[in-house]
Amino acid sequence: MSAPPSDAIVFQAEGCWAQKARELDRYRWKLLRERHGRCGSLFRLVRDVLVDVAVGIRAKACLSGSVVAAPCEVLLLHSAPKSMALQRKNILIEGLRKREHHLTEAALRSPSDACAQRMLLAPPQSVPLRYLVYAAHAQWLVMTYSPKVLINERNGSLHAPFLRLALAARGARLLQLAHATTLESSRRLGMNDYDYYGVFGHSSLVALQERTLRFGESTVVLIGSYLADETYDLPVADPALRTLLILGVGPDREKEPGYQRTYQLLRNWAEQHPHYRVLFKRHPRSKAQFWSDAAAQLASIDLLDSTCSLADALAQASVVVNIMSNAGIEAGLAGRPVIHVNAGSDVDIFSHSLFFGPQVRDEHEFSRQLQTLEQDYPGHVAQARRFADYHLVYGSQGLAKTIQLVDNLLRGTDPARDFETFRLSAAG
Repeated sequence: MSAPPSDAIVFQAEGCWAQKARELDRYRWKLLRERHGRCGSLFRLVRDVLVDVAVGIRAKACLSGSVVAAPCEVLLLHSAPKSMALQRKNILIEGLRKREHHLTEAALRSPSDACAQRMLLAPPQSVPLRYLVYAAHAQWLVMTYSPKVLINERNGSLHAPFLRLALAARGARLLQLAHATTLESSRRLGMNDYDYYGVFGHSSLVALQERTLRFGESTVVLIGSYLADETYDLPVADPALRTLLILGVGPDREKEPGYQRTYQLLRNWAEQHPHYRVLFKRHPRSKAQFWSDAAAQLASIDLLDSTCSLADALAQASVVVNIMSNAGIEAGLAGRPVIHVNAGSDVDIFSHSLFFGPQVRDEHEFSRQLQTLEQDYPGHVAQARRFADYHLVYGSQGLAKTIQLVDNLLRGTDPARDFETFRLSAAG
């Protein structure tokens, strides 16, 4: 069954935008109650409403009367301008453009930026003032670009329900594309108001299904990772290489004591074992100051250049050290055995222990696990691949499958014809 053309106007029930706002009110209250008592939640709710109303008053004064149309087939909506600047989705963008799809990139703007730049257009139905900036920015994006498919990456955005409504009014679709597994406990993952939700694999699906609070409903599609392609089909490494690759965490986590202890543990181990080469792959947003200093002090440590791809980094290593990074899954895909090291109190959300043994918290245990791994390197390579299969469907074909899903949506083809799909309803 074909979808209506993107410039077609689809009837929407009167009041459905305001109804969505009321549903968001209830959802936000439940989010507060998960963390606070009734009085604390009420105080925070009143505070948030006052802020939202103040922003809404400004938004009403900043509404644009029209837009400069720049229509496209696919709108890739980054979570923020700084995320767009990182160019982490270039592999997907290039793949879609090779299919001759007219793709445009844009960035979701904060309420203050949307007001300042007048990226606001009155929605077709009235919404409470406290949600006007979200609804008006969503309407501005959809009317400016008129996409047939909008690919969204931001988790937990209050724009998402209004983007879906604005797109639905034109017969278009909202695709939420997971850029990581959905295993974290982050409250942002409770947002579920999308037409389609592309996730890595069954472990991500189960994690979403087990959440006790979800807003909206979506069709989950198992597509793998759009970051995974044939560059991860690497030959098995020689264990005699004795090269460890440490996968860094994001800058926010690097400030936490548990992660600082973990970094120090690994640096101390490297100092005591100079016959091992240690590579550090920084998180895209990290300045990696700790490892820059370590590399200056120890000849055995190398801080990889920020332009070095993950696949190229894995090609240089025989063993991967994962602390708390989705990149550990790609390590398994590439057939690189993993040692899970974390001196903090985090839960092992990736279930490393099912495949690689207990979490390492000290230098002695790290040496023990490394020795065990080297004594049966082929067996640990096989375990690494099973680890990847546990989290990823389609392996190194994730990029190709993501492009296929977008193709299907543009043609109006039901994704269930080519993919495993699951209906995910609201909860809580």
